[in-house]
Amino acid sequence: MLADGDLVRTGQFAISNSPSAHLSKFSFGPSIEGLFLQSNLGIVTKLGIWLHPQPQAYMSCSFDMPEFEDVETIVDIFGQFRRDGLLPSTVYVSNIVEWLGMFGKRAELWPSEGPIPDERLRELQQQLNLGYWNVKFGLYGAPAVIQAHFEELKRVITKKAPAAAHRLQGHLFSGENESLLEATSVPDPHGGFFVGVPSLWSLPMVKYRLPKQQAGVGAHADYSPIIPSSGKAILEWARTARKVCENEKFDLFCDFFMHERHVIFVNMMVFDKTNAEHRHAVDTIFRALYREGRQRGFSKYRSHVNYMGRVQVNLPLLFARC
Repeated sequence: MLADGDLVRTGQFAISNSPSAHLSKFSFGPSIEGLFLQSNLGIVTKLGIWLHPQPQAYMSCSFDMPEFEDVETIVDIFGQFRRDGLLPSTVYVSNIVEWLGMFGKRAELWPSEGPIPDERLRELQQQLNLGYWNVKFGLYGAPAVIQAHFEELKRVITKKAPAAAHRLQGHLFSGENESLLEATSVPDPHGGFFVGVPSLWSLPMVKYRLPKQQAGVGAHADYSPIIPSSGKAILEWARTARKVCENEKFDLFCDFFMHERHVIFVNMMVFDKTNAEHRHAVDTIFRALYREGRQRGFSKYRSHVNYMGRVQVNLPLLFARC
């Protein structure tokens, strides 16, 4: 429903009583569904959501590599897995600093101003048994099929990243007596949103930059460009983003989500919103990342209302070329 009260039906919903409305995303004419994705441009009154069939089994998988530059290898390996269908769902990759946000406040880990030094990050990686880059994903289906996929993953990783191959881990969960797997039976940290169960597991990260003892209010902002799934491109962006953040005495706090041909790279800025210096730093970081991204032709997949006018200026350039 639009602001003037008009009701717009898209896709097969545009055909009255269509039996395919929930089954097909495609139809004649322009596709405008994206106008209503994470927006306030209209009220969605009916939609179709595709659910993953309940599987017989699920394997919770993880992999990590220790060095900052290893992100290039990770993207090239797992990008190919996504494109050839070996991994049918999103691959989640996060850096060590984001994981630190799950474990406590920054002041408890590194009390000094400025970004955490590489030497301290390596110590924390050893203590927490994490890499600099940490990969999480799932395999779903019949147990024998899952195991075959996992063995192929192991073979390729052993060939392309032999020093880290032992870091590939898989934990299999199956339904009893060949029945379907009940998602809520999968324990943390293996289940949660990887099996469709809502979770607030990442919420503690907003407290990362709060004072050690004084009161504060945790908050976050982000710059999240859509980048081609190329190891070289992601490494170059990670280097750029780290420099931008460190210029404002912030750590690179990030993750990214790997789809078949693109990556959504989330540059997260967690801060104490009662702290004026933090607010200024976050605004400066966002604007610098925006400039760097626009020079490369990147655009965000979503934006805070404070910056939507700045992000929107890419659109006239697009239409001008048509």
